[in-house]
Amino acid sequence: MFLLEFDLYSYANLRRPGVLAEIGRAFDADPRLRPDRMDVRDPIRNKIASAAGYLDNAVALVANEDILFERRREPHLTGELSAPAYREAERWEEAHRLFAGAGDRDEAWFHDPAHLEAFARMFVRLVIAFEASYGFAADHQMWRQQAGEFARARRRGEFAPQTPGPRSDGHSVRDVYWLNYFGPAYVELWGDRLEGLGTRREVTPNGGIVIWATETPFVYRDDVESFMSYPWKRPWHEALGRDTFVNARATSWEQRVPSRADHLRHVPGGAESAPTAPSRNEPSSEDAPAAERGWLFPED
Repeated sequence: MFLLEFDLYSYANLRRPGVLAEIGRAFDADPRLRPDRMDVRDPIRNKIASAAGYLDNAVALVANEDILFERRREPHLTGELSAPAYREAERWEEAHRLFAGAGDRDEAWFHDPAHLEAFARMFVRLVIAFEASYGFAADHQMWRQQAGEFARARRRGEFAPQTPGPRSDGHSVRDVYWLNYFGPAYVELWGDRLEGLGTRREVTPNGGIVIWATETPFVYRDDVESFMSYPWKRPWHEALGRDTFVNARATSWEQRVPSRADHLRHVPGGAESAPTAPSRNEPSSEDAPAAERGWLFPED
């Protein structure tokens, strides 16, 4: 099944004046990809003249409502902007999420190099406007391969982590993807270990970096021994450490990525993006429901 997706996370204060409108302008910049509907209802009914106009009036909703969007013309994008409900203590420390995907009916559209570049440029614009801390874009088959490998291992009675998501982001990186965004807290932590990785890179105004691991997202192979075995991933494992990435052979789950506090230091208004939660025992990533582990679909 073909599905090209992007997934972004941010600790920015989305209630700051103009932030949501800037996200809308990032969508509007390319009419080939601009959503034509946005709504807090499902199914989406509300047609929009511009994403910036709708989102500029949605500041009061962002704490309590998921904002859904879609494009009903080729390419048919569907996605959601989700913000933690500030009134719910159990979600206070979560990052905001912005994600979208296109289905297999648009495969031919994305095989045009110009269209693929347009999608990558939208990703970069959204990274900047969303003030993202972490994000990626990939062919959905790459995620399914990892999830399937973990599921088969568990059926054999072997250890395997849950499919990576927001919970695992607190200690590890999910995987290496076509597009990888690491915010300034990652750059600060890893420094020159990021040098030389990927085929292309772009530094964002806040000091983060987008790295193209491959020229195209269409790199899935079903004959590799493991999702970790792609030759183009090896330099990443060597530079950052294999156990920095979620995998079944990790020797420990110690934190190898920036903390929430690290991210907040680099975000305007970050300290106000979520209240400080009361002390409590944190659930492990193994206990997280499937719906909370990220991505658009449950594992195989």
